[in-house]
Amino acid sequence: MAEAPAAAAPVQATPNSLREVVASRDLAHLTGPLGSGKSRLVAGLGPVSLLDLDRPGALERLPTALAKNTPAPLVVDSADDDRALAALEPLRLRRPGSGRPVLVVSRRSLLARPGWADTGVAVVETGPWPDARIGRLTAEARVTDARCRELIVRLAAGNPLIADAACRAVHAGAPPTAAGAVADGAAREIVERLSRERPAGPWQHALVRLATVWSADEELLDADPDLFDTLAGLSPVVPTELGLALTEPFRGVIELAHRWRRPAAHRGAWARALAHRKKLLADEPAADHRSRLTEGIIALADDDAVRETMFPISVTRDVIHTATPDDADTIGTLMRQWARQGGLDVRWTDRLVERWLVDDPASFQLIRDGGDRIIGLTNTQQVTERTMNCVEPLLQQHTDRLLGRPRGAGGWLLGAAYCPDRGAHAHLLRGLLRQVITGGLLLTVSTPNPDYQRLLRGLRFQRHGTTTDDVYRCGRKPEIFSQDFGSAALPDWTERLARTSGARGGPRPTGQEVARALAVIADPARLAESPLLSSPRPRTVAELRADLWEAVRRLADSEVREEAEAGWILQHYYLGRPRTHQRLAQQLHISRATYFRRLRHGLDLVGGGLAAERSVL
Repeated sequence: MAEAPAAAAPVQATPNSLREVVASRDLAHLTGPLGSGKSRLVAGLGPVSLLDLDRPGALERLPTALAKNTPAPLVVDSADDDRALAALEPLRLRRPGSGRPVLVVSRRSLLARPGWADTGVAVVETGPWPDARIGRLTAEARVTDARCRELIVRLAAGNPLIADAACRAVHAGAPPTAAGAVADGAAREIVERLSRERPAGPWQHALVRLATVWSADEELLDADPDLFDTLAGLSPVVPTELGLALTEPFRGVIELAHRWRRPAAHRGAWARALAHRKKLLADEPAADHRSRLTEGIIALADDDAVRETMFPISVTRDVIHTATPDDADTIGTLMRQWARQGGLDVRWTDRLVERWLVDDPASFQLIRDGGDRIIGLTNTQQVTERTMNCVEPLLQQHTDRLLGRPRGAGGWLLGAAYCPDRGAHAHLLRGLLRQVITGGLLLTVSTPNPDYQRLLRGLRFQRHGTTTDDVYRCGRKPEIFSQDFGSAALPDWTERLARTSGARGGPRPTGQEVARALAVIADPARLAESPLLSSPRPRTVAELRADLWEAVRRLADSEVREEAEAGWILQHYYLGRPRTHQRLAQQLHISRATYFRRLRHGLDLVGGGLAAERSVL
């Protein structure tokens, strides 16, 4: 029996590369996300036999088509659901060279299926279209408004299906100021196309929840194992450290449409996700997982600068690595682009970069575009006495104070971050944040860039003021921000972030506000001063009192031990006869530290419950 040829690395799909693979291999596979243009590529192959498994009767005709003794290639399109993949089993098991050439087209790689890796199948992958090509698609669709075209390019993130649906939404009257309305048509088309993989059912609502909260485990989705597994089987859903996630641009489009259609339900989903992640973060001992949970909290920050900079609708396959001395010329070129973009003095920037490269080339992190081309970078200097010559020009009068902080010796200064590609830029910044959170370090930023200043304010970093001099000779003094990511400071920072999340249309209840309301729950006059009376909806004093009692009771009845303990503490400390925290901790047989974590967690859950009520996805 002839052996299957060794599997090669996937080839990037172009009309020429696909033709070459089909002409040279008995078994080829074209894969790529929903709506990424696979069928367009197949149409350019020329005279081939096409069998679209989405068509009625196609599955029944497949065995005959595979058995034909002909050199003409057979294209089997839409091999996405379980029935279609089962029908391809004879193709997987046939001897190499024993049948006609076949190209299988599907959204998820065949290599993810059992047994296909040993077939020697040649894999060709579609990637996102360049923005310029999506722009041409909008022009061909006769979208003339420049703002609409810019919005469509941003939403599509290289996906022609989304771009086409968004163009139709614009022609139907959706204005460029209503991004959610433009996204809505594309979101409905995405869900309808996915129904060809799995029949319509509860997974459709769960998919919207998943898109809204960025990533989710079974508990956050409130899904049974079968529903969770169904979601995991959909082609654009991938596993992550925090559970399942919907890949971009599908996540961003569906989330934006949901925010537009059901804003109260959207806020409620965010409140539940925040409470869930804060609970996990409080009890998570592993530093790397704490960094991922914190990233999940940042993803829910209801701040335009944070969302658009850190979590844009953008596809990225980029790889980050540490610079070496051989990268010096490329670093210099990118840093000069960074300087010109920000209106900075290029000669001064060159001197600064030369100093950084001499002291430590590894202070640069570089990002490649999935190939060999370096497209962006960050520079971080360790803030110590040894790096004073590099740090002091950027911090000036703030240097001694920041170096003198207890965690100063383990801190970093972000000197520069630059990448023209929005997805790769976000990848760089999030990777940097995960790194400093994992290390429990202090991150300091000195920047004259107004966009970065808005981002850092949105991230709730501490602002220390400006430098004395115009460091970059650009007419703007840099502003200095810092944030301590040590284990003691991290909860306070995430709480500040959480207060900005899900707050559109009314302030989100905080644990502190719940505690103050519970402390005066027996005094109607003092309870009437609580901000909870208008958050997230107007309530009377009597209604607020009843809602708080009911929320605490539900918490105490929880089947989750930590939640039940938190509810028990709230019942006995605020609603029962007076007892001290120490006495209650002794009754529960837990340490004081655990007791106060449970107390804070219970208050946050009650606040999250008040925010989420009447918001059903």
